[in-house]
Amino acid sequence: METDLNKVFRSVLSTGKVVIGTRQTIDAVKNGKAQSVVLSSNCLEKTRNELKGVPAINYPGNGFDLGIACGKPFSITAFAVLEPGDSGILTLKENE
Repeated sequence: METDLNKVFRSVLSTGKVVIGTRQTIDAVKNGKAQSVVLSSNCLEKTRNELKGVPAINYPGNGFDLGIACGKPFSITAFAVLEPGDSGILTLKENE
């Protein structure tokens, strides 16, 4: 069964707790607060390397597509899930 990532992302943004943005995501991972991260296809390799050790969901679209998927009017290269809320995002398999 195919999971609708857009629904999952909007759910975690409305019912859970996330931080949006590369710098904030890196800080959340370094502080041990991030349970998972979501990365757009155009996320820099340097950033990906700084986020190792936390389950990652690689979104197939670029930052603008990820922003739209999350219902935001701006580009999102990365966001960290601090609390999943009712989204079920932590059950998604990590895709490399």
